[in-house]
Amino acid sequence: MLGTFVTITAYGENRQGVNAAVSASFEEFRRIDSLMSIHRADSELSRLNARADAGPVVVSPDLFRVITKAQEIAGETEGSFDVTIRPLADLWGFIWKEYRRPTAEQLNKVLPQVNYRLVQLDAEKRTVHFREAGVSLDLGGIAKGYAVDCAIEKLRSTGVTNAMVKAGGDLRVIGVPPGKTNWIVQLEDPGKAGRRTKVPLRDAALSTSGNYENYFEIGGVRYSHILNPRTGWPVQGIAACTVIAPTCMESDAMATACFVHGVEQSLEKFGTRFPMRFTLMPKRPAHDNWSIRQTASFPAVGSNGARN
Repeated sequence: MLGTFVTITAYGENRQGVNAAVSASFEEFRRIDSLMSIHRADSELSRLNARADAGPVVVSPDLFRVITKAQEIAGETEGSFDVTIRPLADLWGFIWKEYRRPTAEQLNKVLPQVNYRLVQLDAEKRTVHFREAGVSLDLGGIAKGYAVDCAIEKLRSTGVTNAMVKAGGDLRVIGVPPGKTNWIVQLEDPGKAGRRTKVPLRDAALSTSGNYENYFEIGGVRYSHILNPRTGWPVQGIAACTVIAPTCMESDAMATACFVHGVEQSLEKFGTRFPMRFTLMPKRPAHDNWSIRQTASFPAVGSNGARN
């Protein structure tokens, strides 16, 4: 759902009750998918994208909440996180995985449509309006995290206090597994060599944005789906960015935002608020010299042969 695999792990004494809670939580993903998927023509987001340049459109509380948070993070990161990225993602072929490298002329034509300031929100009327034609939203960097939060809240409301909800690179945990003091989650190895990093987590959310899932290569250069809204080009040099936050909506968006914002700026500006970890690409592809930059607060407990 929402373009990725979703898993829910929950513990409780009443097996029937836990199963019912897990089923209800999966329904939350289906609900958010119907609101925010860009792969569905019938989603509320698709309908908004088709109409909002003509005038203000009243949207659901969930959609308005997510767009509002996206705009807040866009402002904090100087546009590094920008949900108006949709026209660029379309141009590069990342949405439907029909990859292509655009020309400079094509990029220059699309870039004026990519700017979070072109989205006007009215909290009192709960409306969204695009200031120019051609603007289109892609909530792929925040909607999965929000869906994880909704699933966690559904579990809590049904009495489940120990659970993990995971959607692709986004997850959130509450409580702990039986007999444990933390959940242990694993960060994917960007080099795909099996050197995953183990992270202890308790009552928190964790998200990773990486260049190793949705990408293509031309002439030995990797072009990933994480695009810089200002230049129109995929971010280079960073393989992965992991952020820990109180909610998964925050960790999801901030992982993407910091990936684009850059290592030094992100560590300086957000490193005291969010534990974060960057994996940097080898400077020479033939050499396996991945490097790590992370905050002192990032709780990694070890990895299987990772070179830090």
